[in-house]
Amino acid sequence: MLNEKYQILLDQYDICADYLKRGRGGILCHTNHGIYALAQTSLSEDRLCAVSQWTELLKSAHFSNVDQYILNKNGCFLSYDKYYETYALRKTFSGTECDIHSMNDVQTAAANLGIFHRTSKDISFPSKNLRKYTSIHKHYQQKYSEMKSISRYIRNKKNKGTFEYLFLEQTKDFWKQMETALHYLEMADPSHIGWCHGAYNHHNILITGGFPATIHFEHFFYGYPILDLYYFLRKTLEKNNYNFAFCETVIQNYHQEFPLTSKDQKCLYGLLLFPEKFWKISNQYMGHKKHWVSPRYIDKLEEFVSSKELRALFLEKYVQIYNVF
Repeated sequence: MLNEKYQILLDQYDICADYLKRGRGGILCHTNHGIYALAQTSLSEDRLCAVSQWTELLKSAHFSNVDQYILNKNGCFLSYDKYYETYALRKTFSGTECDIHSMNDVQTAAANLGIFHRTSKDISFPSKNLRKYTSIHKHYQQKYSEMKSISRYIRNKKNKGTFEYLFLEQTKDFWKQMETALHYLEMADPSHIGWCHGAYNHHNILITGGFPATIHFEHFFYGYPILDLYYFLRKTLEKNNYNFAFCETVIQNYHQEFPLTSKDQKCLYGLLLFPEKFWKISNQYMGHKKHWVSPRYIDKLEEFVSSKELRALFLEKYVQIYNVF
């Protein structure tokens, strides 16, 4: 059944799959020439072309273990099924996803990120049509403004439920953190500007027999590399109950490959202080129907609130260890 469903798509490429296996978001095609991943995509032909060019440049710069989008027989990156839905094929790697609970895997992923930033900083790539960050402070100021709008909506809502009452109960504490974070982000610009992965998390790092593989560069952009570090660190901390040992492992192994300055540490503190998960959950809530709030959103909010004390202790220790002030 799996073979029949995807045969029309695979016939559009010059590959011969020995067998297919379900993977994250699509299927994995095992061939004599390696593993390919076929998945639905919302990206345009131009964007896929840019991603392909970017990963080719990384390979030329000796950051070789990256996935690669493949052209079909028509010379295009986008292929269509019988319902005219768009798919794309990538050459990928054999390996396991980075185990975010494994100190060794996290150490490997952090060093890999530093190597990527060090390697890519000197790569020249036409960035005219790519997304750029002009200011981290401006970006988080926008999130702060969104939270104000969400807060006004919830306060004025007549029929409040569990989510709304919990939101209002917690807003005061998180509001202070947002405002303080914005202050630090305004005062401490990162030391480096360069190319960013854009979605550097444990799902996009494969632990192979040799050097780790980095995949899914669809969100790559030119901006502040520290945002990649922050995103990976925040995810790691959330999944490990803000265990400070994971923070030290990430920062130390990244720093060995791409050194951090005291300004970077202050900027990183401002990013970590901003309650991003609170913003993310609230944003998801606003994007869905309000007459019925999914229990999933309530669970996520309760989980974040329950970690408030652990997060506060972590932030205090971060200030002491890295001499932020």
